[in-house]
Amino acid sequence: MNGPAPLDGIRVVDFSGYIAGPFCTQMLGDMGADIIKVEPPSGEQWRGQDPFASGFSKSFVALNRNKRSIVLDLKSEKDRDVARGLIASADVMVHNYRPGVPERLGISYCAVKELNPKLIYASNSAYGQKGPRAHQAGYDLVIQAVSGLIASNPNPDGKAPRRYAGIALIDFTAGQMLALGILSALIQRVRTGVGRKIETTLIEAALSLQRQKLVSIEALDGAHPQKAPGTVRERMQAAASQMNDLVERELYYRTFETSDGYVTIGCLNVPQRKHFMAIVGLDDPWFENPDALPQTEDEDLRRRALTSYAEAEFVKKSSATWVTAFEACGVPCAPVQMSSDLMFDEQVAAGGYFIDFTMPEFGHVRTMGPGISINGQPQGHRPPPALGQHTKEILDELAALQVAAVSADGDR
Repeated sequence: MNGPAPLDGIRVVDFSGYIAGPFCTQMLGDMGADIIKVEPPSGEQWRGQDPFASGFSKSFVALNRNKRSIVLDLKSEKDRDVARGLIASADVMVHNYRPGVPERLGISYCAVKELNPKLIYASNSAYGQKGPRAHQAGYDLVIQAVSGLIASNPNPDGKAPRRYAGIALIDFTAGQMLALGILSALIQRVRTGVGRKIETTLIEAALSLQRQKLVSIEALDGAHPQKAPGTVRERMQAAASQMNDLVERELYYRTFETSDGYVTIGCLNVPQRKHFMAIVGLDDPWFENPDALPQTEDEDLRRRALTSYAEAEFVKKSSATWVTAFEACGVPCAPVQMSSDLMFDEQVAAGGYFIDFTMPEFGHVRTMGPGISINGQPQGHRPPPALGQHTKEILDELAALQVAAVSADGDR
């Protein structure tokens, strides 16, 4: 039997927009927290991102279930007072304003911690509170550029790079980091009774995705490593050339074209690579260390010839045939699928990874769940709210809380 939701009773006031903040609060809402989404009169920005109806887009629906919407104009002193009242009643506050904006709105950490010493104050910004870029705006694509993430995936032709993977990798990573920070602070508050200030940045999220590359070891790199010479364009063209060379030698960790599609094979150890050679029908003298650079031009040519041979073999059979052969030996492999097809994938269905709810105007909706399964996770899900849908409900609750607080003070 499912018990109470893990975050049942936790109240979150959410001033955030776009992806990172709303993704963070949606995860908290999926775990049972009461998410009060504070929106300007024009609505949160993502409502208008390729809308399918007035005030609703698929992007908004994907990031804003299990929330209640209240409209507040934070340029108005009256509505700022309401915002401060909500913050005083909350366990957690979330925003993604640039540095300086919370101060102008009267909801900075210094201002609200006096209202609510137990508050977990969580913020996400592009670059953080310090440094030459601190006051600049930054979206996922821009941070991919400044963080080096785009440069790590250069165009094979050496031309201008494109967005990595075509999805907001950094925004979603930052949202998860922010949620982890909030949960950690809530646990600490149980022991101390004191709130905390939690900060995440898009640039740190981008760097965290590249942590294997961002390691400096004095014995290898020297006591004072230097930036590589050359312009960004020159270095990216060199990287593209190196990547092309790698692809032309790569056998064991790559995607092959088949007779009816593509199949991806991942062989990261010697036994798996032995199975690969047996299945494909080739003999690779370099299989024990395939990432090593060729020592001679002849070796380079021979390794490229092995790759060409494998490519020619893979196109002779279907993806399903190759997958069956590799799976029988325990070699990780999978056919390449389109993301839209995952709504119908048997493995995804078996895992119960999607969440279903009904939106009265639009019928049945299916969207990705939180990615976490916990006994007691709420079974029912509140659909994304219409703009200001719960304004009166939330204001009435706030008024009742304030009356109760005044009454409690009078009884002391």
